[in-house]
Amino acid sequence: MKQERYDIHCDSQSALDLSKNAMYHSRTKHIDVRYHWLRQVVEEQQFKLEKIHTDDNPADMMTKVVTGGKLQLCAELIGMECAPAGSLSSPKATARFSL
Repeated sequence: MKQERYDIHCDSQSALDLSKNAMYHSRTKHIDVRYHWLRQVVEEQQFKLEKIHTDDNPADMMTKVVTGGKLQLCAELIGMECAPAGSLSSPKATARFSL
């Protein structure tokens, strides 16, 4: 089964605006031409870009420094569960290194 369209969530309103507006602007002239393919695939409706609030963006745990609470929220958003304290302390789960 082939997916017809991919939904991409983005918390940057500027990035969303740039993906929809091909007009040249002096503040965007630094963007390399090889990244302009995104506009084309959005126009062809292969990708659908959607705004996501930064509080609800699970990608933040991999791209930003976040608090423990935010890390746990992001993990829950993608279906991860934190292991209980001490549950990974068995000898098999502990990596040993020697220099």
